[in-house]
Amino acid sequence: MKRFVPVAAAAATAILAASLATAETVERIVAKVNGDIITLTELEGEVQGMLERMSPAETPEEQEQRVAELRKSVLDSMIDNKLVLQVAEERGLRVPARFFEDWKKNVMEQMNITTDDELQRQVELQGGTMEQLRKQFEEGLLVQEIRRMEVDSKVSVSEPEIEQRYRENIQDYTEPARVRLREIVVRFDETNEVEKGEKIRRLLQDIRQGADFAEVARMHSESGSREAGGDLGFFEQGELTEALSDAAFALAPGEVSDVIRLDKAFYIIRVEEKIEARTKPLEEVRKEVADAVFDEKMSGQMEKYLRTLRERAKIDIKL
Repeated sequence: MKRFVPVAAAAATAILAASLATAETVERIVAKVNGDIITLTELEGEVQGMLERMSPAETPEEQEQRVAELRKSVLDSMIDNKLVLQVAEERGLRVPARFFEDWKKNVMEQMNITTDDELQRQVELQGGTMEQLRKQFEEGLLVQEIRRMEVDSKVSVSEPEIEQRYRENIQDYTEPARVRLREIVVRFDETNEVEKGEKIRRLLQDIRQGADFAEVARMHSESGSREAGGDLGFFEQGELTEALSDAAFALAPGEVSDVIRLDKAFYIIRVEEKIEARTKPLEEVRKEVADAVFDEKMSGQMEKYLRTLRERAKIDIKL
């Protein structure tokens, strides 16, 4: 009997969050994989779990189409999973009991649960059992181990590949320019635009003559940022309206804009800080780039491995 140490056991903590509910459905087989069966109950449980994590469909027709597409894609994934687990079984791989106990202990600490009975109640509230939880945990680790042995170990990343990925995706490693702003806002309507315009211009004059921008904002601004002295925090280019963005990124730190008219309000903005756009050098992001190359190659290798397993398998789909 072979044993192994999981390469990513922490990732299995997501299992508890997934839906363990099973539908009250007349039991029938939807697929056979080398003699192992996948039931409609199992399939519907997985589909329902995915539906619960998606935003609601806008129409019943959209929901019906979504469910149909999910059934097919989820069943394909379940078949692939079954094939990989069969490889693990052929190789005699087993998950030591202490792995589940260690993982369960960590989950209980994260959820502030002190007893096994309390954890079991939480699992049952989600429609599952501790046996199902253990089974999903162990199967997840077995799939990871086979992937490590059959896929990850066959993937390597070269320096030229890292450099090419970096060059071709340089925008992913570029930090955009940012500015931290304060604002003063004076709102108007059809009856008082002239009056309010005069007010905002007086406030601007006061600031340019030495009045503290933050104090003027606290006293006169008509925006939700008033209590913070008009402080809006940081903005990247593209996050502001065009008029405000043009003004903000043209100013140096400490400079104040002219009056800007937008819709039914007058604005004055001040740049508190300005951070210029910066492209991170390859040396700084080498691991991130290498990981991206590895993940892409690993995904392709995994698809190839699964195709090989399917070609050798006897699969009968009855959905």
